[in-house]
Amino acid sequence: MDKLRVGIVGCGEITSKATAPAFEEAKNVEIGMVMDVVEWAARDLGEKYNVPYTTSLDELLSNKEIDFIYIATPHYLHAPITVKAAKAGKHVLVEKPIAVDLKQADEMISECHRNRVKLSVCFPLRYKPQIQKAKELVDKGFLGDIVGVRIVNLVVKPASYWMGGYTGRIKSDWRTSKEKSGGGVLIMNSIHDIDYIRYITGLEAERVYSEYDTFLTPVEVEDFINVLIRYENGAIGLIEASSCIDKGPGPWEIYGDSIYGSKAQLVIPNPWGQPFLWIYTRNPTEYGEAGKWHKIPLESRYNALTRFIEEFAEAILAGREPPVTGEDGRRALEIVVAAYESGLKKTPVDLSDYR
Repeated sequence: MDKLRVGIVGCGEITSKATAPAFEEAKNVEIGMVMDVVEWAARDLGEKYNVPYTTSLDELLSNKEIDFIYIATPHYLHAPITVKAAKAGKHVLVEKPIAVDLKQADEMISECHRNRVKLSVCFPLRYKPQIQKAKELVDKGFLGDIVGVRIVNLVVKPASYWMGGYTGRIKSDWRTSKEKSGGGVLIMNSIHDIDYIRYITGLEAERVYSEYDTFLTPVEVEDFINVLIRYENGAIGLIEASSCIDKGPGPWEIYGDSIYGSKAQLVIPNPWGQPFLWIYTRNPTEYGEAGKWHKIPLESRYNALTRFIEEFAEAILAGREPPVTGEDGRRALEIVVAAYESGLKKTPVDLSDYR
């Protein structure tokens, strides 16, 4: 099988912990070169995977053996690096969020189209078995008409996170800055949920209202936010997200993102955890009697991130659009940007203004 060679831009936490091992595992990708402005980080990964390393983006982009680049840098650098890579003829896989604002996202999408290279945003949770099963149930009408969704993302990030992520691999204050990060927990974390809820349901947001603030964290970005969404089909969505409030163990077991339908509802527990769903139906089904919650255990047959990478590479090799496009990344960002604008203006924001 043909393999694509990836040039990694950013050798920090997410790359070292997750993405580089997934590239190594992918059947149609191999690491060709790594780059970071922090020399020791680039050297560390280069030596680990026995590939050239550099602190120069231009050197990586001039390497003719590199087919696509993976960008895992502070959010505000996603757009300029993507534009430069597209002009160099490299396909681009960029970490979420696609950018810190819609103007940057549009520039990235336009430049990749102009140079006939593919752009994808790293949303691998789509490939988790619980997300795939939820989509299967929605697609076959098991839930009936979708009338509502609820995203819950409550965690407490330690003080050290804001200067070095969860591992402290690279010290930087970019996460604390609204300009450099684009925002707090909504754009950093809940954007994953926003994407896969759209993927599962096919719902497109129409109007957004939010309230948010920074309560317990000495940073510029929000640490608690609630967002209300009206979808084009009339459904209503709610996002509750915090980086300073933990849901705690609680007396409940049925907890997570919810999708409410006219026939049934489902709950997606922590997608990073064990794969299963909760189902509640109005009528008896193959999952059990009506009026009770039923747990659906699922099996993880593959690494979701590896599968995401393989399908991205397969699309490039076949000359077609990747399963997650730059436009998909922009749609998720629209809700985030609208929420921040709504909170500032204290009024609902119509997403048609962004399209």
